[in-house]
Amino acid sequence: MNQVVSRVVVLLTVLLVGTAPKSLAAGVDKDAEAMARGVTIYRDGYGVPHIDGPTDASVIFGFAYCQAEDFLWQIEDSYIQGLGRYSELHGSKELETDLLARTFEIPRRAREEIETIDPESRTMCRAFAAGLNYFLDKHPDVTLRLLERFEPWHVLAGYRAIVLKMVYKGPRKLSTEGSARAYGPAQDAIGSNAWAIAPSKTRSGNTMLFANPHQPYYGFGQFYEAHLRSGEGWSFSGGTFFGSLLPTIGFNEYLGWSFTVNNPDSGDTWIEIFDDRDRPLNYRYGDGYRTATEWKDVIAVKTGKGMTIKEYTLRKTHHGPVVRHIGGDKYLSANVGKLHEAFLARQTLKMVRSRNLAEIKRAMEGMEQHLFNMIYADRDGNIYYLYNGIVPRRDPRFDWSHSVDGTDPNTDWKGVHRLDEMPQVLNPISGFVQSCNQSPFTATDDGNAYLGDFPGYMVAPEEQLSDKRRAKVSRYLLRGLKDVTYEQWLELIFDTTIYWALTELPKFERKLERLKQTDAALASRVEPYMKHLLDWDCRGGVDSTQATLCLAWCEEMYGSGYGMSEKLKQEFIGNPARQLEALVAAAEKLRGNFGTWKIAYGKINRLQRHANVADFYKIPFNDKLASLPSAGLPGPVGAVFTQYFTPSIPFVKPMMKHYGVVGNSYMAAVEFGKRVRARTLVQFGASGDPKSPHFFDQAGLLSQKKLKEMPFYWEDVKAAAKRVYHPGDPD
Repeated sequence: MNQVVSRVVVLLTVLLVGTAPKSLAAGVDKDAEAMARGVTIYRDGYGVPHIDGPTDASVIFGFAYCQAEDFLWQIEDSYIQGLGRYSELHGSKELETDLLARTFEIPRRAREEIETIDPESRTMCRAFAAGLNYFLDKHPDVTLRLLERFEPWHVLAGYRAIVLKMVYKGPRKLSTEGSARAYGPAQDAIGSNAWAIAPSKTRSGNTMLFANPHQPYYGFGQFYEAHLRSGEGWSFSGGTFFGSLLPTIGFNEYLGWSFTVNNPDSGDTWIEIFDDRDRPLNYRYGDGYRTATEWKDVIAVKTGKGMTIKEYTLRKTHHGPVVRHIGGDKYLSANVGKLHEAFLARQTLKMVRSRNLAEIKRAMEGMEQHLFNMIYADRDGNIYYLYNGIVPRRDPRFDWSHSVDGTDPNTDWKGVHRLDEMPQVLNPISGFVQSCNQSPFTATDDGNAYLGDFPGYMVAPEEQLSDKRRAKVSRYLLRGLKDVTYEQWLELIFDTTIYWALTELPKFERKLERLKQTDAALASRVEPYMKHLLDWDCRGGVDSTQATLCLAWCEEMYGSGYGMSEKLKQEFIGNPARQLEALVAAAEKLRGNFGTWKIAYGKINRLQRHANVADFYKIPFNDKLASLPSAGLPGPVGAVFTQYFTPSIPFVKPMMKHYGVVGNSYMAAVEFGKRVRARTLVQFGASGDPKSPHFFDQAGLLSQKKLKEMPFYWEDVKAAAKRVYHPGDPD
């Protein structure tokens, strides 16, 4: 072995290996058998686990075991991203994912800091890793694709990788190959809906909550549902990403909350100047220099001929890691507030234990959560909206929407903003709060937070005045509510009112009348299709032909599938004739593909599931395989029942239908009375195994716009249980 190859192999061993060799790892954690015997799992009729244990650690152990039973493939896939080893599985297209993790030192620091983190967090991570490994020990026929074992620090690295993936807004390309957007169009479709209504709007005098994250149906970000009860005094039901220690949204018998994605300014980039020829690691700072830290790292990349090893020289300043050379002596460094200090699971454990609003706020005061709006409701009658996130405190004299001068000490961060300094709304007189990824200043009708009360950098400029159609239709529906029953609430959360049609069709009726004066031939072609749309209540549904035509028209003007926008394509702006001509084009495409332009929405828009797909753009959808109709609509048209589908116009033959890929994932409709009531759903089912009866069983409910009963009180859990067992019991 030559010297260069030897050095690379040593670096790869020291820096890359995610776990100890099996011979060096403890086969079964000494406490695992005891925890397994103390944990009881109740699987209900839809396969959802209700996990009961005497301690928090034992419940987390059981939660990990259940996740491994249902979707071990996805847990490993997500954790490998945190370890910076994703290209070992998926090749060069994921090289930048790994380089991002290495540049921000996620695997190295997680491995070191698991020993210094607070004892409760360390115990949680150890319990979760032990639960995963216990599953492997009890199922020797199950093999991981890359890892040997799970380690507690993998949990920490996985969490930080999620934060970086969702928060980091800097250049994704960290090498010299140029810049690229951090996410593709499918990621742009990710969002959420969340509502809460006050006792003044309900017949029972109870608050009601609607949780509805819109996450991908494949790959990172899928939701898992479970119910956890700890002998240390709490019971909580909710959903979270695979690999998470606890449910991150959901409810207990006193209160509940949901999150929606927001865009707080949680990170910055600095222009650093390295101009000391004698000491190349020196960079200017104030009247002198500081010295950067430099290190080498290697990444293994899967190729058709085996693994290729790539070596990188990385560097960081006191501001953060250097992410790009921008020319001459200038480099960009970047950072995300409290990336390595915050740990959401630490906050979540406090939240699931909470029994009232004051306790929830105390749980969140540690600022462990990098982003997300929160919509909250409780049994005491409170509803609450919070624009949450870790926002560094900055000197307001600088324009933080751009890279700032790293040589100026005044651009250093000065801690982070407190929870009470974030935009929020408590018990507005309008009687509702909602969040649909819009501006924090439009959460309700009366009583919103005011933009001028907050630093200009706190909320990203593009979000400050953003008001998405999903938010507009939510306010439209919620403001009119009165004397609402829980049954009506269950219907409302599947509402298919299309806000675009409601507001734009009257305008197009007038535009058509004007077109008759200037282009009678075109107007005569448009008229039958417009008449069909005007003879409509602007509500979708699987049987609606108007919804099909309306969506096809919108796709012509705004983009198709998960790439649809709320902004018109350039060629349609200010051109009413062109816009109306697009309606004709849409109808003709429908006729060409289906023999008629009047086709039911559910015949085209479908639900179909495939297992273990990492590449979002290679999901093997097939019209010949079983599927179900869906009434879901893409968010940009403004509908509550939100789903994004594979592009449908132009159709890709022979696949003529299109299939849900993002949208309604975990859903919960909750009423907080003396006894909590809840119905929930996960869009496909609880299991990722195609052989399981719970692989696709909940999709039938979603197709019918129904939720399932979620037993919460333990007598109900036991009555609903179809299987009761301990971790490690024979399947």
